[in-house]
Amino acid sequence: MTPLARTIAHALAGSLICALLAVPAYAASIKQAKKALAANDYDTALTELKPLARSGNAQANNLLGLMYMQGNGVAQDQAQAKAYFEAGANTGHLESLRNLNILLDVQYKEELKTVKPAAQGGDSQSQTRLGRMYEFGHGTDPSPTDAFIWYQKAAKQNDLDGAMNLARAYNFGIGTKQDLVKAEAIYLAGAKQNHIDSMFFLGTMHFAQISQAGADADRQAYAWLKLAADSNHAAAAAMVTRLTLKLGDQIAAAEALYKAYRQTIGN
Repeated sequence: MTPLARTIAHALAGSLICALLAVPAYAASIKQAKKALAANDYDTALTELKPLARSGNAQANNLLGLMYMQGNGVAQDQAQAKAYFEAGANTGHLESLRNLNILLDVQYKEELKTVKPAAQGGDSQSQTRLGRMYEFGHGTDPSPTDAFIWYQKAAKQNDLDGAMNLARAYNFGIGTKQDLVKAEAIYLAGAKQNHIDSMFFLGTMHFAQISQAGADADRQAYAWLKLAADSNHAAAAAMVTRLTLKLGDQIAAAEALYKAYRQTIGN
């Protein structure tokens, strides 16, 4: 074995030994933390868990989230608990995701107590929010029909978010019969008022070739999606990249349309 090969082999062996030693220590810290929690020794639990959480350990983030949610050894802090649960959930940790949903459901139910009366009182932003709560089952049983009703109410008051959600309802058949023509018209009205999500969804209809634009769909998609991307809409930016390749020598015409829209939007 050459000196270089010997050096590499020693380094790999050292790394393997460190890795093998680290796993038991890692597991022991979680085990020690759980033992401390069972004994209500919260100081020890925090000492064990915080370094692991900072390193990205999902179990540690989940356990810290529970401590903050329940106020065990720390001041009860739902925002901090949410942050820890999200950190765990983002790695695919199912227990973190379950606890995050439990926490959010409690918060949504509290929110519903104020949002629903405000919506019933005529506040358009609350009507839009209530519609989304019904659509996604936030704090209440999902009801696409109720979601559609509240989106309609908000849109009638010229609430741009409400109108965009109403367009989505027609686009995807949420609580109503799918109507792509109505969806496109409502998206377009919002897009002309510089509503970013309306621009994005209008662009996606053109992109998917389900709009009224016909042969001009790709050029229209490019223009509207690029306008949305100008406001840091990541999904729109990714679609613009794909369209740039697809349009080829037609890109100049698409860019011209984008510039024309940019000069008139919101005016």
